[in-house]
Amino acid sequence: MEAEAKQSGNSIDDLGADWIDYAAAGVNDNSDLTRRALEVLDLVDLREDIYELGLRGAIDPAAKPELVARILEARAAFKKKLEDPELSPLVEVFDKEKYNDNATVGENLLFGRPVGDAFDLERLAEHPYVLEVLEIANLTEAMMDAGRQVASTMVELFADLPPGHEFFERYAFISHEDLPAYQALLARLGREGVEALRDDERTMILSLPFRLTPARHRLGIIDEPLKEQILAARKIFADNLPDELKGSVEHFVQESYTASASLQDNILFGKMAYGHARGTEQVGAAIADVVTMLELRDDIIEVGLDYQVGVGGGRLSSVQRQKLGLARAVIKKPDVLILNEATATIDGASQGRILKNLLSEFEDRGVIWVVHRAALAESFDQILVLQAGRVVEEGTYEALSIEGSALTELMNAE
Repeated sequence: MEAEAKQSGNSIDDLGADWIDYAAAGVNDNSDLTRRALEVLDLVDLREDIYELGLRGAIDPAAKPELVARILEARAAFKKKLEDPELSPLVEVFDKEKYNDNATVGENLLFGRPVGDAFDLERLAEHPYVLEVLEIANLTEAMMDAGRQVASTMVELFADLPPGHEFFERYAFISHEDLPAYQALLARLGREGVEALRDDERTMILSLPFRLTPARHRLGIIDEPLKEQILAARKIFADNLPDELKGSVEHFVQESYTASASLQDNILFGKMAYGHARGTEQVGAAIADVVTMLELRDDIIEVGLDYQVGVGGGRLSSVQRQKLGLARAVIKKPDVLILNEATATIDGASQGRILKNLLSEFEDRGVIWVVHRAALAESFDQILVLQAGRVVEEGTYEALSIEGSALTELMNAE
């Protein structure tokens, strides 16, 4: 390969080498750089955002065994917190012996997270092994009947609703475009019975109950007897899973880390309960308490640093992208930091914190800042006021903030 690179005039440098210029950032190695990155996140008021991304991120357990152990410790501490009567209704913890009303029927059957595409939750009704489990559990007929009830209810409820109605979002398993097909299918079922349906039509009906979440959809279709049958099918599914499929689902085990789940889901080890005002906020605060108690926040933020934010930061908000741009400039330790309306899209409170932090960070260096509000100039040693591309005033804030000055006129106009 090296010979080919030489002959073609390409670089022979090692692509796998560590090409980070640690000295430019004022650090010695990757560990120091991570520590410095956390400091910079504080400077630009982005630390909490990266913490949230870290909670939504996942890790390779083999690469971070110590963090896995600490997340499991956090899970146990969070479970203890759920003994609080104010918190306990907000999370339905996974229990191998119980049906989870805040999970779909498909999730209850698998009682684990799919790994890869083998058990796609949207296509369970097509999977041969799933169909085999339903037959062994004598559940096929009940699931078909549940699917018919769902289709009938949806057609009745949605027939006169326009596309884009909020109900289609809540009951996302049937779209407005699907309604005519289900209407025709129900008509056939009424005339000819289930036996007359083609395989693809059976799949259409059977797929519907897999997507039902009793606590969210409240259709009364998944009743207690059906839940008991699904729990029985869950055991059959786990006990008889073929060897070639065993790696396709990670079963929920209280003492085991779920590699395919986020850090937050691993701590929760359950489902957020539907229908509770401020429930997400309260659970988030409880997780934060546990994270702080176990001194896990920095570890989670490090996971957040690896979060994939999409092309051009497409998964970040405009404010987050602007803060990240600031952080990128600061971590390079320039002698002079030049910014142009760098906090224009950021709320006032954050603007003040970031300005104060950066001026403190660059106290022995230089900052040239084109401010978007004239009042922000008060924090700087020297001010230039431009009009029509020309400097019309120059001096300190005290000298320029007088009646009739260009700076005062700009501030009065804000």
